[in-house]
Amino acid sequence: METRRIQKLDEFTASKIAAGEVVERPAMVVKELVENAIDAGADEIVIDVKNGGKKSIRVSDNGSGIHLEDLTLVFERHATSKIRSIEDLYDTHSLGFRGEALSSICAVSQIEMITMCEGDSYGTKIQAAGGKILKQSEVGAIRGTTITIKDLFFNTPARLKFLKSDQAEGRSITELVSTLAISHPEIAFKYVNDDKLVFHTPGKGDLGNAIFSIYEAGILGHLHKISESHDDISIHGFVSKFDYTKGTKSHQLTFVNGRYVKSDVVKEVVQMAYKPYLMSNRHAVCFLFIKVPPSSVDVNIHPAKTEIKFHDEGKIKQLIYMALKKSFNLYDQVPKVTFSEKEVFVKPSVRDAQEIKTTEHGPVSIEQDVIKLEKKVPIAPKYSPPAFKPEKVDFEAISQMNAFVEDLVRESPEIIRDSVYYGLDYIGVFDKTYLLFEKNSQLVMIDQHAAHEKILYEQFMRAFKSQEIASQMLLIPETVELDALDMSSLDQMASFIKNMGFDFERFGNSTVILREIPSLLSIQSAKLMFSEILEGTRTGMDDHFEEKLASRACKAAIKAYDTIEAIEVDALVEQLTSLESPYTCPHGRPIVIQFGKHEIERKFKRIL
Repeated sequence: METRRIQKLDEFTASKIAAGEVVERPAMVVKELVENAIDAGADEIVIDVKNGGKKSIRVSDNGSGIHLEDLTLVFERHATSKIRSIEDLYDTHSLGFRGEALSSICAVSQIEMITMCEGDSYGTKIQAAGGKILKQSEVGAIRGTTITIKDLFFNTPARLKFLKSDQAEGRSITELVSTLAISHPEIAFKYVNDDKLVFHTPGKGDLGNAIFSIYEAGILGHLHKISESHDDISIHGFVSKFDYTKGTKSHQLTFVNGRYVKSDVVKEVVQMAYKPYLMSNRHAVCFLFIKVPPSSVDVNIHPAKTEIKFHDEGKIKQLIYMALKKSFNLYDQVPKVTFSEKEVFVKPSVRDAQEIKTTEHGPVSIEQDVIKLEKKVPIAPKYSPPAFKPEKVDFEAISQMNAFVEDLVRESPEIIRDSVYYGLDYIGVFDKTYLLFEKNSQLVMIDQHAAHEKILYEQFMRAFKSQEIASQMLLIPETVELDALDMSSLDQMASFIKNMGFDFERFGNSTVILREIPSLLSIQSAKLMFSEILEGTRTGMDDHFEEKLASRACKAAIKAYDTIEAIEVDALVEQLTSLESPYTCPHGRPIVIQFGKHEIERKFKRIL
């Protein structure tokens, strides 16, 4: 490949792309150095950081190296080999192009650079600090460039003060290097953090192997390939099956022309395509590579170059949506159960209001699907039972029902709970999943899994809020396989995880041994929760993180087809009466539905 020489841009071009300071955190330093290595044609890159990059950052590559005559321009601002004029901005093929990175890095750190080009008889070593070259000498070397950054921000203590902890900065670097390695599977990346090997990708051009090297071992079994092209736009990569989701969008990675980007456009269309198949607050996993003509995308929006703008967003959306839908059709993943009516809540008719009888709780109508208390409580929702048809699940209706019922519970919790769970006579179970009860000439069905899930959810929330989570010791310790990003979160999250009832220790570079787990959870649920605690740290712990976390912890509930005895049924119903919100599970699915005698008799043609 032809090596383009470094030259200083003219003032007009430099002013058009000026971005100010590009070095704010150690991860930004790593990004600039690695992207330079990629642009130099390297197929092997080694990244070694210490103390979250604050102490040192070293990036080595086997790329083209820097010509001896160009070394004096390396640390000059707006000196670059990537572009020559303003017109080149609209046809940029390289990751970097501003010529600001090394200048900005040198201004706030101590730099040592060793570089050598093909055919040179020796390499060159440059030492610089505070924006000035201090020493230049000849050294023995091999083709490529090694840059070592030490004591970042040594001369700007105010900026150093605003850095996060070593663990937090190190995690940001891990996330960054992971995206760079995924974006270039043809390059072998070796990443070392505080003398520990985090991952090493093979660099053979196989995207699946790169993903396998970085993420959890079983991830590829949950993904399938996607590929589509139209005109001069193409898309390929991996997307998850419907049963493999995450609680955040941190596993939705988009790459445009080999560059990792953050695109709301892409995430919007992914969410749109997956929405009919996933529960609320669950997100697909995807690694999408989009290739477009450089002139059809603007990467000159932000110095980090992760924010881009497509000139034809509609065309991009259509192609992604079409590719996803086509991939869905290759697998039998369409849900077979749906709710037949979108109108979930029905106000009483005049006839309903007239058919009022008296019970111990006051005047009620027994002919409706849900008991209503006349003039004392808002009308509870009339819920249509699921019809077994191969249609899409109307999760929007479920979400509306959830919100509506929660409002009712807050306004009059005792009356509503009395109207449903008190006085139930257990008569059997349908399909080893739905518990059947009789009450006031009504048939009541309770989903045993959803009910137990909500009970555990509220127990866990109470324990979490009071910091009284009990632990249970495992006779045989369990192992959890984590990816590099999760492992980098362990140190920072250790105290929080232990407060959640876990006792653990590291075992190697990608394994954690669990010795104690929260007593409320099964082993499998505890392992899942452990992983998802770390997953949540990638997007930050917002004010509702505890609620989201607790919701995920409720996987310990009894499952469909689990056989439970009558005494356990009684205990389950008793606990339901004490819940703050006893009508829906944490995911918004109904716990209980009712069928009025009038409706049943109409189905059997006993009445017309």
